Amino acid sequence: FFQRWYDEFLYWIPEEYGNISELRLPYDSIWLPDTTLYNSLVMKDDETRRLLNAKLTTDRNRRASLIELLYPTIYKFSCLLDLRFFPFDVQVCTMTFSSWTYDQVGIDYFPYSDKIGTSNYIENEGWYILKTKVVRNEVKYTCCPNKYTLLQLTLYLRRKPLFYLVNLIIPTSIITLIAIVGFFTTSSASGVREEKVSLGITTLLSMSILMLMISDQMPTTSTFIPLIGWFILAMIIVISLGTIASSIIIAIQKRGSLGARLSKRVLR
Repeated sequence: FFQRWYDEFLYWIPEEYGNISELRLPYDSIWLPDTTLYNSLVMKDDETRRLLNAKLTTDRNRRASLIELLYPTIYKFSCLLDLRFFPFDVQVCTMTFSSWTYDQVGIDYFPYSDKIGTSNYIENEGWYILKTKVVRNEVKYTCCPNKYTLLQLTLYLRRKPLFYLVNLIIPTSIITLIAIVGFFTTSSASGVREEKVSLGITTLLSMSILMLMISDQMPTTSTFIPLIGWFILAMIIVISLGTIASSIIIAIQKRGSLGARLSKRVLR
């Protein structure tokens, strides 16, 4: 995370100090802006960032020192997920930065670039970064007379679906296809195939296990039901109906083969 600002109280004339125009000072020896991540999930500052030395460069034109503070951070923040197209979903997550105590009159923020720097980005195994965006907004809160300047850093992320295709979607499709084909097999010469019911029950158990796998991979939410959830639910309904129909047909065939009189409703 990189911040820069001017401080007129730290200005010096290089000729008066051995032509030194640049310094490194500990972060706790100078004033720092209270830049805060508004939607952070961690309240302790020492758990999110590690402040290091600040670089000071004197500026004759502005008669102030340019202070540059670059430090590593690990941010944990909230993001509303849209899981309707899981695992082919695209998520938009925004980090909102601003001062917690100073309004626009005290501290005014301006983005250095309209994009988040990704030159040192290491590719994640589960997500692609499609694009990034940095936007400056001015917001008026009811509590305060002046506006606050917000910097909103937005990430557009696309999930890598290969893991879910191999472990969820393809096995589910194969199991469902085998179950449907098994329901339409004809009876053998020795009689009816009672294995159809066993196949349906076994398939339902397999689908239940796959549903548990999906629920473990996704965050808990009641806002959206993903398409893969609807797909597996539809397959469970189809297999359940096929199992019930096979049970009824087998029962009717057994009664007919044993010579039992069929009811009038069945004859109709």
